[in-house]
Formats: sequence, structure tokens, C-alpha cells
Amino acid sequence: MLDILRAYDALVEAQTAILRRTLTAISDAELDWRPHPEANGIRWILGHQLWYEAWVVDVVDGVGEGRDEAGSRSRDVPSAPAFWLALTPLGERRRACFAALREGDLERPVEYLGADGYTVGKVVRTHAAHFTGHTWQVKYVRGAYSRAFGTDKRVFDPM
Repeated sequence: MLDILRAYDALVEAQTAILRRTLTAISDAELDWRPHPEANGIRWILGHQLWYEAWVVDVVDGVGEGRDEAGSRSRDVPSAPAFWLALTPLGERRRACFAALREGDLERPVEYLGADGYTVGKVVRTHAAHFTGHTWQVKYVRGAYSRAFGTDKRVFDPM
């Protein structure tokens, strides 16, 4: 794997570890709670992570259902353990896809939500930022739930 891809992969793996700690012993009530009626709950955010993880590889490969940008952009997440069961093979697929990339591939243009100027390299960078952002969004929502209902104090423990 190219060094730059290895660096982005390491960032995503670090965020995955943070997300795993954040989701420890999460209840269905916490998965579905929203800090505001217009906000997404954690369950939806996790489903969106699953959708995006598959979609990014499809964009880089130029194939598959990920090219279809219509719909909810989220997948069903029955529970936190089910999320991990679904994310694991998607992460393996992403790593295999990224490992197959060569330096010249990073400048190859791709179709990305109708935005101009996207290349494989920009998709890789965006994926790492996207995964990081939603990891911390989940941490925020769970922390807000914890403050509102006086539950899981582990959310506030330092990494």
C-alpha cells in the first residue's frame, strides 16, 4: 500500500477504535435518541457509515450500487454488534481496494456526488475525514444523551 494510503488507513483504524469504545454497552434507546428532533440518531449515523464505506470503494472501482446516489444513504443497523459485523468486511474490502492502487491512480478523475474535480486521491482523503467526522458525531450524541439522562459516564473518559 502506498505510504499516503497507509496514513489515511491508519487514521480510519484509529477512529474505528474510538468508535468501538464509544459504542460499548450502548442501549437501543441511546442508538435512537436524537439531541434535536431534526438531528440523526446514532443508529442512522452508523448506517450512513456502512453505506459510505461501500460507496467509496464503488466510486474508486467505478462499479456497483455505490454509484447510485439516490435513497437514504444509510443502511439498516439492528444493533451495535450488527454494525460491527457489517463494517468489518466493508473495511477489509476498502483496504484491499486501496492496497491495489498505484501512484498514478490517485489522480484519476471519478464521479463523486456530482462534484467537480474529484480524483481517487481526493476520495481517499474525504473518506478519512468523513469517517472521523461521524465518529466524533456519534461520540457527541452519546455524550449529550449521557448528560441528559445521567447514564454511561465512560463517554467522557479520555482516549
